[in-house]
Amino acid sequence: MAKPQSKDPGLKEKFKNLLGFGQSRLNSKSSEGKQTEFIITAEILKELSIECGLNNRIRTIGQICEVAKTKKFEEHAVEAIWKAVADMLQPDRPPEARHAVLHLVTAIIQGQGERLGILRAHFFKVIKDYPSNEDLHERLEVFKALTDNGRYITYLEEELAEFVLQWMHVGLTAEFLLVLVNLVKFNSCYLDDYVANMVHKICFLCIQTSSAVDIEVSLQVLDAVVCYNCLPSETLPVFIITLCRTINVKELCEPCWKLMRNLLGTHLGHSAIYNMCRIMEDREYMTDAALLRGAVFFVGMALWGAHRLQSLKNSPTSVLPSFLKAMTCPNAIVSYEIVLSITRLIKKYGKELQAVTWDILLDIIERLLQQLQTLESQELKSIVHDLLTTVEELCDQKDFHGSKERYFELVERCADQRPESSVLNLITYRAQSIHPAKDGWMHKLQGLMERFFRNENRSAIRIKVLHVLSFVLSVNRQFYEEELINLVVISQLAHIPEDKDHQVRKLATQLLVDLAEGCNTHHFNSLLDIIEKVERGEKGGREPCSG
Repeated sequence: MAKPQSKDPGLKEKFKNLLGFGQSRLNSKSSEGKQTEFIITAEILKELSIECGLNNRIRTIGQICEVAKTKKFEEHAVEAIWKAVADMLQPDRPPEARHAVLHLVTAIIQGQGERLGILRAHFFKVIKDYPSNEDLHERLEVFKALTDNGRYITYLEEELAEFVLQWMHVGLTAEFLLVLVNLVKFNSCYLDDYVANMVHKICFLCIQTSSAVDIEVSLQVLDAVVCYNCLPSETLPVFIITLCRTINVKELCEPCWKLMRNLLGTHLGHSAIYNMCRIMEDREYMTDAALLRGAVFFVGMALWGAHRLQSLKNSPTSVLPSFLKAMTCPNAIVSYEIVLSITRLIKKYGKELQAVTWDILLDIIERLLQQLQTLESQELKSIVHDLLTTVEELCDQKDFHGSKERYFELVERCADQRPESSVLNLITYRAQSIHPAKDGWMHKLQGLMERFFRNENRSAIRIKVLHVLSFVLSVNRQFYEEELINLVVISQLAHIPEDKDHQVRKLATQLLVDLAEGCNTHHFNSLLDIIEKVERGEKGGREPCSG
């Protein structure tokens, strides 16, 4: 037979009275503006006992939670409550029962504050020695309440570090890491013996996870270790590798660079630079583009970037060989970062760089030009040529202290892809060594004509070479006329009658006429024959237009 329905409202009213919500429980002190001390009666404890059934116990716990947050309990009330509900945390209890007890503990900690005293240590032991790896979120809430999110650890000091490391094995979440940031900031001295293990765990998380939020919070923990503790030197390699990988995540660039800059400002700064150079040189990493790119970026930014660290004494000469090693396996991403870095170096400090530094820079540029032949990257090609132009500007300003011969050799290798102005500068430089005092000067002139006259389409460049030829003839024809005409003029200008560039054809013909007028050798007829062919071609080309 069904029981009368009127009992439920009575039970609800009974709870209200038991928990102090009824008028009969109001203490006169409350009217004076003082907080009421809540008394846990035998009736309340009975409602929490095993005999009352699980659902009733959970409901009662929920009511007590509300009271615990706003009222102070009488002395020993917390112990009595805990004794009544502790059995509900056993692994065989339903999750809702365990969660209810953990919520109650959290509410008691939040509401009772310092009055808990040594009970703080007991509740800490409850979540530390929990019989299973479940209920992580609820246990973390207890820990957050106990420590005020990591700031306050009274009575927890001795076992705190062990608990943190233990938790990192089972619940390394962004929520826990935020607490860990404060633990390191406010209580780092209690974590000293475990910092190395913590750093390894967090670095591993950064590398393994795909969550940008987890990585960002992990970086905050690592930053706290660097700024408020002392990064153990044995963790430096994994720390460096983690940051070199993480910098490749676009949205994390700023916090990652901030953390690296903080590290480089410590006593480990030079060791960090050394570690990154080793990464660039290590055969194990030669195909790890992301890692190499990060190392190149950090070293360049730290030593000659916009926010370089004055405390670092590494010269460009000491790290640039590592950049060259990083290019052992062609990769557009790595090479692009290297070009950005050395372009920044040249633009800021190019005037101060000495010959030994330029030797390495030119080695890097040479390797880049080699890679362009196999790497199909228009972005890389464009930025490499911008780099060559930057060096050329220093040459024009007479602030280039490297080997000009070596530089112009590199320009000549890619002359067909260089702008006209660059090739014109190259021709001007080459022309300086075309005179009888230089070995093989005539063959150099022949080579210049072959490369930049016979096999070039740009008018300005071809005209420039004709001017060089004209100047060499005017200066040296008295002693070398026959050799010049035989080896250079006839072989290079014999095709002029068929040349389609009118301006080039006109200037070349004029050069032949001027040469023929003063020619005292048997080559006169050969010169005249070329001139007559040009004239016949010109007339033949005009005849259709006159009719």
